[in-house]
Amino acid sequence: MSEDMKTAETMRRAFDVIEESYEFMLAYAAQGRKREIDEGGESQIRQYLKRFRGALDDLASVLQNGSSMRAGLDFLDCFKRDIRVVRSVLDLLLSKPSISSDMIDNTNGLISLRALLTDIFFVDQVVLPGRHGKSSLANDSG
Repeated sequence: MSEDMKTAETMRRAFDVIEESYEFMLAYAAQGRKREIDEGGESQIRQYLKRFRGALDDLASVLQNGSSMRAGLDFLDCFKRDIRVVRSVLDLLLSKPSISSDMIDNTNGLISLRALLTDIFFVDQVVLPGRHGKSSLANDSG
């Protein structure tokens, strides 16, 4: 497997974790909880936020260690910035003694989070090689 494909695989695993975590955040926000419930251990919302945070760390590491994303350096800078901002948001949430549905609802509405999610969709479809070894652009050429 080429280095580009390994990078794409690592990034897509992180994307999947982020998407799953965001979906849980949407559901949690709709529950109207005034405080989090931990049921004898770490609450589900904290588990998902930590997984989200870990996936962002994985992405940052890939991008820091010489990702094959050579084109679009301005976009790459923006993507890295969005990752840093959302990591900071997650750190703020995780520092709270209790996480309410309102906190998560407001987080879901942040432009920073929405920008990161859009960055991820763009990278997956346009920047990374296709899922079967072809570039994403080549898949649309005929």
